[in-house]
Amino acid sequence: MSLGTAAAQRADPPTAPKPPPQGATPAPAAAAKLDPTVREAAARVAAPFRLTSADGSRGCAFALKPDSAGAGLAVEFDRAACAIIGFSAQVTAWIPDPSGSIRLLNAQGRTVAEFTEGTGGSYEALREGDGVYFLANPAVADGTELRAEEVVGDWDLARQAGTPVCRWTLLDAPARGGGFRLSVQDGCDAALLRFGPTAWDIEGGNILVRGEGGAAVIRFARQEDGGWARTPERGRPLLMVRP
Repeated sequence: MSLGTAAAQRADPPTAPKPPPQGATPAPAAAAKLDPTVREAAARVAAPFRLTSADGSRGCAFALKPDSAGAGLAVEFDRAACAIIGFSAQVTAWIPDPSGSIRLLNAQGRTVAEFTEGTGGSYEALREGDGVYFLANPAVADGTELRAEEVVGDWDLARQAGTPVCRWTLLDAPARGGGFRLSVQDGCDAALLRFGPTAWDIEGGNILVRGEGGAAVIRFARQEDGGWARTPERGRPLLMVRP
């Protein structure tokens, strides 16, 4: 017998790994390692937010944290309260994008919704086949609070600045179903007003104009020139400016 064979026979057989004790919980996967610049961006963005649908009828508190968690950074929200926003059930983490947007991630690190920066401390996301959603920072919104008396009165609607196609009036009178009444003047483009606007309200620093029964909603965001523009801008723009 060779020395090599004898040594192999004397060697102890390899030890199989011991299974975990019955009932034990497997250790969680390590959180994703993030670049320092990503962490710096996260520290600037992380805050309590409110996640809402475009018409404001569905919403819940939704906090972005700067701590590592899963595929990105931690999110904190009441899953039962946020269940009215279906995609929230998939969200386990978030991460700031180099473009300035906020991406909500699932457990595999895939993007569930990407929110681009809007106005007044808010971010907006368009989910194909689902709708538009907003993330608004209440603290920032409170600092730029919009009051009804600031926007009550006549407004011209235009596809491009300087060429009004319609005029409506935001009234300081309660509307049936909530918000305030809206009056449309004669001569408006019928195609423009197919959704039948009857009421308006303020939500997250934006002006929401609702159609009959609240089924259709247009959201206007304040512009630097003092006017307002439909957001998100899909198809032809729609501007709202003082006459």
